[in-house]
Amino acid sequence: MRVHEAMSPCVVYCYEDQKVEDAAHIMQERQIRRLPVLNREKQLLGIVSLGDLAVKTQETTATAEALEKISGPARPVRKAV
Repeated sequence: MRVHEAMSPCVVYCYEDQKVEDAAHIMQERQIRRLPVLNREKQLLGIVSLGDLAVKTQETTATAEALEKISGPARPVRKAV
């Protein structure tokens, strides 16, 4: 098996100048625990994780809400035919 067979088909990311709440919102909408962080030239700068949000921010409400939604049951993935 090759990596491309196991990878996510769509890369979800945020920009470095967005607010932490924006990143948390993206993560909860997509139910992902890690989010690549890009600059506006779309160069990878790093990755923010759910743990980063929990430990490094003072925004406990957004982090708790994100954790609840990310950790909930995943929606079924349906492929277009």
